[in-house]
Amino acid sequence: MKKRALPAIYLACAILLISSLMMYQVMDRDEDKTAVSDPAPASNEFDDSTISVNANPEQMSKPAEAEVIVKTSFYDEKAATAEQQKALVVYNDTYYESAGVDYVLESGKTFSITAPLSGTVIDVREDAFLGNHIEIDHGNNVVTTFQSVADIQVKKGDKVSQGEKIGEAGRSLMNESAGVHVHFEVEKDGKMLDPNSLYGKTVSEWK
Repeated sequence: MKKRALPAIYLACAILLISSLMMYQVMDRDEDKTAVSDPAPASNEFDDSTISVNANPEQMSKPAEAEVIVKTSFYDEKAATAEQQKALVVYNDTYYESAGVDYVLESGKTFSITAPLSGTVIDVREDAFLGNHIEIDHGNNVVTTFQSVADIQVKKGDKVSQGEKIGEAGRSLMNESAGVHVHFEVEKDGKMLDPNSLYGKTVSEWK
């Protein structure tokens, strides 16, 4: 009986040892899988940046939130004579072609001037003749210019968001007959464009 019992005991011990080794290997593999699945937050960060890059481009808005009207139009060489006359500014008996649009309120009161697109302020200066002056670079070779600005609220180098207030409508010696107004110009690739043809459009849609 003793001779038979010893092999049985050895066999039982061997089975327990093998079982323990197998259990250890299974647990070790589970830990490895958990470690591999940990970097999930990195994928979330990537998703956020993708959403940011694919954000919809801005559509240009008017440089004022108030219901402004056109006092002086943009001078278009292809327009009819009657339309061209509305785009002339008279100073000292001399006629000047308007490179932008003058906006006013029917009441003649001042109003807030806002950035039509997001961008960077590249020039701010006082000018009694043309009216205080602001230029904003919007990228894609697009620059907007504002003249006859009172109470300027930005400085060179400032980043501005679309719709952000940059000043108030004011006056200029160049176009005294316009009263309180803002003169607004849009330039793309060195060419002056009629602002009234661009509102509600992205830069890629401009012609």
